[in-house]
Amino acid sequence: MVLEKCPHVGGTSYIFHRKGHVFPMGPLAFSFPQKVKTLLAEAGLTQETEFRRNHFELLAPGLDVVCSRPLKALGEDLAGSFPAEKNGIEAFFCEIEGIIRLTEDIEEWHPDFLTGARKIAARKDRDPDLLGRLERIRRLSETHSKNVLEGLVSDGRLKNLLGSLGTDGPEMSMLNLAFMWNVMSEVGIWSPACGIHGLADALAEVFMARGGDIRLSTPAAGILTKEGRASGVTTADGEVLRSRWVVSTADYKTTFLDLLPAGDAPPQHFDLVRKVPYTGSELCVYLGVDKRCVDLTRMRADHVFTRREIRAGGSFNPEDFANREVEICLWAQDAPGLVPDGRASILLRTAFPYDLLAAWRTGEKLRRHGYQEFKTRLARGLVETAEHILPGLSSSIEVLEVATPLTYQDWGHRRLGSIAGWTWSADKAGEFPGKLLVETPVPNLLTAGIYAATELFLGGVPTALYTGTIAARLILDR
Repeated sequence: MVLEKCPHVGGTSYIFHRKGHVFPMGPLAFSFPQKVKTLLAEAGLTQETEFRRNHFELLAPGLDVVCSRPLKALGEDLAGSFPAEKNGIEAFFCEIEGIIRLTEDIEEWHPDFLTGARKIAARKDRDPDLLGRLERIRRLSETHSKNVLEGLVSDGRLKNLLGSLGTDGPEMSMLNLAFMWNVMSEVGIWSPACGIHGLADALAEVFMARGGDIRLSTPAAGILTKEGRASGVTTADGEVLRSRWVVSTADYKTTFLDLLPAGDAPPQHFDLVRKVPYTGSELCVYLGVDKRCVDLTRMRADHVFTRREIRAGGSFNPEDFANREVEICLWAQDAPGLVPDGRASILLRTAFPYDLLAAWRTGEKLRRHGYQEFKTRLARGLVETAEHILPGLSSSIEVLEVATPLTYQDWGHRRLGSIAGWTWSADKAGEFPGKLLVETPVPNLLTAGIYAATELFLGGVPTALYTGTIAARLILDR
């Protein structure tokens, strides 16, 4: 039985409609399409799915780079633009390529990415080659990318591009950074022809056809335990559902801090869950535009990350978008039926702190007076910032919808509006033992989804599918 809080399957991996336009609630695309196909087939989805690769451009002062290309080609282009940094660029990408080779199929052999009997067996394996790889990966997970780049390149723009795939300063470990570059440049990021929501619908059909029960608009209110083991759930309507196993796809903090009775897990685990932060949230503006009125030719890729100015220091101004990295996404351009004829769907996204909007929230889906006007003003400011890339954008808008961190919290059901799992910071990410959180300290309680892994080593959607598969295997093996 699946209890789904939303009125549809898939959570934020779904769509909404506005005046003939279809917009994504959450992820736009994902990596490792072949692994996704394998995981879907294991779940019973055998229909063939076609994928289209997305491409990504970084456009900022002194930078115009399409990053979604093989590392070798990208490195050569960067060396041409930064000839004085040629040796450092080559050394950096050589290191990244070595880590990618080292971590290939890491989820198949590294004990931190395994569960159950496979994890126990991997930890007992004393093969010298394996032990050497494990030690190197441990060191890489503790090596701050900022320190590596400081010794290789001097140009600040280049340092940020190599260390964050954008204009922000490096904060990831070398291990996590290599995962990111592998996804961006080597493996690629892809969209299924049926849309991510199409995969959710297809999985639901397979599940129902095999006797599964999906209850939409049925939030779980709490996890039941008996003698220290998970034993079922209660719904928001007060129904008690007993079960030998509970798999929570609520985010991990919500699972332990809100749904699980206090005292049912070791206190130190609760403390760790509270201590380690999630990634932040964002402001997203959904636009339906008349293609005749906006110039789209400046975009060399489906996704353009742009920053008009790079100013150091100063406090965060929520309406100063010129000094922030903004993503412009031309969405669903090759997907018939998702956009009306002669029109285009454009998404504008930028990081946005939850705390700056928290005071507007008076309860779930409840806001103080003036919130609508404030978020619309933010949206207009973001549109104005994007217009230097897309001339005519303001006058072309026929549909405008805005999602804030409060939207991601109340409609996306993400704690404090978090959108991308646990923190990516090398200084804070290594607190948990291991990389998977599927098995919890509470017997018979498992978790799945992007918060069931401390690093999105396969990217978002594949990690969610992978952790769900791991949870299923653990149950079937008992």
